[in-house]
Amino acid sequence: MNERANHSESPAAKETAAAAGTADGTVVTATKGAAPATESMDDAAFRDRFAAMLRNRRSHRDFLPDALPEDEVREFLELVMTSPSAFNMQARAVVRIQDPDVRAAVHAAARKQRQVLEAPLLLAFVAEPDGWEDTFDEVASQYLASGRWDDSFAAEKRDRIAGFQKQRRDLGRSREYALRDATIAASFAMLAAEARGWATSPMTGFDEEALKAAIGADDSARDVSVALLLAVGRPAGAPKDPGRLPLERRVYVDEYPL
Repeated sequence: MNERANHSESPAAKETAAAAGTADGTVVTATKGAAPATESMDDAAFRDRFAAMLRNRRSHRDFLPDALPEDEVREFLELVMTSPSAFNMQARAVVRIQDPDVRAAVHAAARKQRQVLEAPLLLAFVAEPDGWEDTFDEVASQYLASGRWDDSFAAEKRDRIAGFQKQRRDLGRSREYALRDATIAASFAMLAAEARGWATSPMTGFDEEALKAAIGADDSARDVSVALLLAVGRPAGAPKDPGRLPLERRVYVDEYPL
């Protein structure tokens, strides 16, 4: 924890299999060309490198102005979207913010945090409470093509998801659950960036309505939410370790203390 951030590119981390699970525990996808997850799990050297990457990760506000290679950005985004989601419905989206005018509007909505303007890559993670209704047919077609589902099971699955989503709506928690999926995707993004030697700055300090208006999400046919903004780029400098509370202070067994 006391080491300074090490932003050298980690080939081993790049090649890590990224298996994404669903809410019912099913593993649904893996990174193309990646080694089987079991090989990585049994590799002590890999575990040590991965642990060091997690411990050394820092949030950055200062970025080099150099653009990130477009092919690497695409590969990075593909890894981000391997993140797990409820029922594998992938009801979260990423908006890549490039246009200078849109950036300026996002900057204003995000309390004028400088990294919004200065980072070469800026992403908004969007939660879609009813997004499964848009993605179900596409996801189901992939399962049907693979032989994992048949038509009967697909119909049963749709009914199960619809019932679960109705419970969420009735409890007023659709937005809350959708934000979880979007935040998981953002967490994948922070680690995928770190593995490439890139730095990130996650931001939750913004006027959400103004931000949605800036990225055109206020006119969505469905009510969506922005979970967070993520600035990405090569780091300028190495922030010091801010420290963390002792494990015993933040991890409890069986019961949360009142």
